[in-house]
Amino acid sequence: MKVHISQPQTVLPETKSTPTYEPLRPLPKEEKPFEKNPAQEETLKDKHLDESGNNMESKREMPAVSEDKKVPPEEKIDQKVEETVKSFFEGIDCKIINDWTIEVPTFYSVEWIRRRLNGKLLELGYCLEGNTIYKNSEKILELRFIKSQPRGRIAIIIDDVGVSTSLNKILEDINLPLNISILPGQSKSKQMSLVGKQMGWDVLLHLPMEPREKSWVDSTFIKVGMDRREIEEKVTTYLQELPYVNGINNHMGSLATTKEDIMRVILGIVKDRGLYFIDSLTTPDSVGEKVSREIGLKRFAKRDIFLDNISDREYIRSQMDRLVGIGIKDGNAIGICHLRKDTLWVIKEYNWKDKEIELVLLSEIL
Repeated sequence: MKVHISQPQTVLPETKSTPTYEPLRPLPKEEKPFEKNPAQEETLKDKHLDESGNNMESKREMPAVSEDKKVPPEEKIDQKVEETVKSFFEGIDCKIINDWTIEVPTFYSVEWIRRRLNGKLLELGYCLEGNTIYKNSEKILELRFIKSQPRGRIAIIIDDVGVSTSLNKILEDINLPLNISILPGQSKSKQMSLVGKQMGWDVLLHLPMEPREKSWVDSTFIKVGMDRREIEEKVTTYLQELPYVNGINNHMGSLATTKEDIMRVILGIVKDRGLYFIDSLTTPDSVGEKVSREIGLKRFAKRDIFLDNISDREYIRSQMDRLVGIGIKDGNAIGICHLRKDTLWVIKEYNWKDKEIELVLLSEIL
């Protein structure tokens, strides 16, 4: 799939918020950012995301997924289920119009809504398949979602998750479609994978890969010089550690992502497991896109922009504006940020309602 993705002018590949590993050490120094001429932006566009988001018509009704007949009025819905469904939609500002037609704000992904609702229904012994609520094989209720067509779509990845849960309250209060990328081998890694699942988010493995700055490389990293077996064992172990993983993106990796032998093994695993790979582009010399094409990995994309190279709310908000602009211009856009208080605050308080943009899960555009 394709999308037009432009690259940021300045990138700080390994940020100050980068967590440490075994044992915890002081925060690493940043790698020297690389500069890009603005004229290059139009020529470095990623060719793998779907262009279906381009030229979207505004204010178009989203058709219901299922065309099955609704439950006859005489069939009474279990009161607890009805209350749960109504409470859920009220909690995310969705309006129930009539006959269980749900009016969804433009910035919400319907797929994310389905995931969240299904999690709540499972606790009651029900499930949601498509737009239909079932109990065992019995159809209980048919939903219909309508929303205005967005002008573009953006996916936000929150990196460096898994070291601590100190910001979980803020994170879980963000009732938005997000994607979290979890470092392996950390005390809260598995727990945060479960949190991601419960919140309806995509979960990524934030794969540690060797940077040019060697002093911060530890045993969790994929290192230059490792053979195929070592790389496969590490990646497989990390994927087993984290349930519900949808994809992988690189943590650091300004050296390792330039090595074709390493990227060929990693991207081969991604393809074999039906996952996707997001190149964080911590270096302009990454061979990820080249190798993905050679091996036929279609679920590959590059990030557009880092949102919080500077941990300042006004700066982060301005970067979010840039990301929205790219999403509107090109149809889809991917932004990467980090698990920081200021970043989470901006995501939560940003004026999504007026942007005519849809926040999506990466698995929806890859």
